[in-house]
Amino acid sequence: MNMLHVGRRTIAAFAVVACMARSGAALAGPQVKGPYLTGLSDSGVVVKFELAAPGAATLQVTPEAPGVPAPVARKFESRQPASMHDIAATGLEPGAAYRYVVRSGGASVGEGRFVTAPRPDANAPLTFLLYGDDRTDTAAHTAVARAMEKVPSDFLINTGDLVEDGNSDSDWQSFFDIESALLRDRPLFAAIGNHEVHHDPSGARFMRYFGFPDANGATHLYGTVRLSNVRLFFLNGVHEWTSGDERQWLEGELARADGEAGLVWRVVVVHDGPWSAGPHGPNERLVAAHVPELLAAHEVDLLLAGHDHTYQRGDAGAIKYIVSGGAGAPLYEITRQLATTRKALSTFHFVEMKTNADEIRIVARRPDGAEIDRCGLRKGAAWDCDPPSAPPPPSAPPAPPPPRSSCDAAGASGLMRRAPRDVEVAGFGLLAVSLARRRNRRGLIPGRGRR
Repeated sequence: MNMLHVGRRTIAAFAVVACMARSGAALAGPQVKGPYLTGLSDSGVVVKFELAAPGAATLQVTPEAPGVPAPVARKFESRQPASMHDIAATGLEPGAAYRYVVRSGGASVGEGRFVTAPRPDANAPLTFLLYGDDRTDTAAHTAVARAMEKVPSDFLINTGDLVEDGNSDSDWQSFFDIESALLRDRPLFAAIGNHEVHHDPSGARFMRYFGFPDANGATHLYGTVRLSNVRLFFLNGVHEWTSGDERQWLEGELARADGEAGLVWRVVVVHDGPWSAGPHGPNERLVAAHVPELLAAHEVDLLLAGHDHTYQRGDAGAIKYIVSGGAGAPLYEITRQLATTRKALSTFHFVEMKTNADEIRIVARRPDGAEIDRCGLRKGAAWDCDPPSAPPPPSAPPAPPPPRSSCDAAGASGLMRRAPRDVEVAGFGLLAVSLARRRNRRGLIPGRGRR
């Protein structure tokens, strides 16, 4: 696929939309961003959207029930006039497909479909797409997004740096425009990146669009999600990790997951991870705070990161990791070879990931569909696509026995006859010294007289 050609077509399409807006041509609904999905669970999903002007809104959800001529729709309301809406569709059936329609002021904002997650105790397989660092290059970002649209999945994970400037409305608008088809039908969970706090140190816009609500309704830059037999932990990698609320939260959530019924896989997502062969290298905050050791102690299986604009797969012992930062930002070179690195490429890409009760399978692809990596892992084992470790070199064959002494017939003892040459030499040296001493005592050494 020609990236430049895709980019020109995308830019041209954006120009047409802009001209229609300026000329007063009708666009599809009064929305600015969305609708898009997040907050997936086994009993519902959250539908978010931003309107051009404040208004109330409704969400209608209808089961896709084969054989049912008129399935009953459910209606959820956001009655307070606002620009940004997040409407939770709750009380739905696990593992069921639904269609939804969003309306505001009598006009359609948008529509789509989703499938709720399986029950946590169902041990059912999941498929999700991993990508990240899609900022800056709209042509490359568009190519990756279009390729992802062709690969079925239950949800999406972004490793961060969704935008160049976290406080730029135009950057966020570009992100939502490019990914509109993806996000309309597939819930997205994202880790906050360092660019999300550019000119927005508190990450307010990121929280507005992809923050994680806690049990009390407060929104955070970090959070955890349980889907089937997988628990995901989303961390703020630019945070100071030696202490603070997030450190306490992570320790508590990891401890709770230790005894969680039916949980098989523990997966951490953080923008700036503790292992990387790119120019950024490891996240020193996490390393200095011993976060990798904390994760290993609680049997975290896999860590997903971005930040370095590359594809990497690695093995850090108890924890395996993937760096996926190739969804649109300028590519970086591989600048170092870590002992943990198993594969590293500088290329635009995304990763298809499948989990089940026994293993996790991954396929990394370029935007043209070409595979760059295919691998899998089982609990506590190494990546199964890597060559086995080289066996140690064979031991040297034992040395042949030394030759026998030529003086065997000269009356030497049996011990001397069986001794190796170095002992023999030492023996004859001692004999020579003894003879010399006797001759010296007798005055037989030349140049020396009797005393």
